[in-house]
Amino acid sequence: MSVAVKESVSKYLEEALGRPVDIHQYSDDTTLNTLGLDSLLTVGVLVSLLEDSSVDVGEYADSLVAPSTLGDLFAIANRFMADEHATPVAEEMPRERRTQLEFYQEKLAYEIDSADLEAALASGQELVVVDGRSSEAYAVEHIPGAISIPHRSISQSSLTGLSKSPLYVTYCDGIGCNASTKTAIKLATAGFRVKELIGGLDWWKRDGHATDGSAGQAHRHHIDCGCADAPV
Repeated sequence: MSVAVKESVSKYLEEALGRPVDIHQYSDDTTLNTLGLDSLLTVGVLVSLLEDSSVDVGEYADSLVAPSTLGDLFAIANRFMADEHATPVAEEMPRERRTQLEFYQEKLAYEIDSADLEAALASGQELVVVDGRSSEAYAVEHIPGAISIPHRSISQSSLTGLSKSPLYVTYCDGIGCNASTKTAIKLATAGFRVKELIGGLDWWKRDGHATDGSAGQAHRHHIDCGCADAPV
């Protein structure tokens, strides 16, 4: 993310909070409520940013999700705040292509693959892996460290003890199962940050990662898909 975008976001935060904000001391995963922004102030920051960028808020009302972290806010700012010396994206790119670009950006925002999940777990990122299948299926085999929250059992009361600070990654059996999607919808509706694991447990195992449970498997060698970013 460019320094200019972060500095611009910092100004909006300072205006909303009425105090200086050193944006550089916080990571992208920092939640906005940690900085002191409640939901009303967050919406105010978002609307101000969009209006100052000459964006028709109504046009994007159905596709915009209220940001919950600094990273979310940076992404929105980067999407809509054009460089003053550059041609506005809206003018240089046909609407059809912009729609396609937004679609792929949203896929990355709401989905994660097994390689990225393993890397995130290994690096100690603050996330919780959620198995949305039945408790019986979880007992047989599951991703190490995952917690069992069968999607049919989810309610506001059952989520009371969960922190909203981490990112929650939901999964189920795989492409033939939609329990992960149902779990993700219920968690997102309750205000949690959520991503869905592409391919579920099936692709987690196909990629050679270990599993726990009565039918758990050890880590197996696998060929790198080559989709990871090249080292800088």
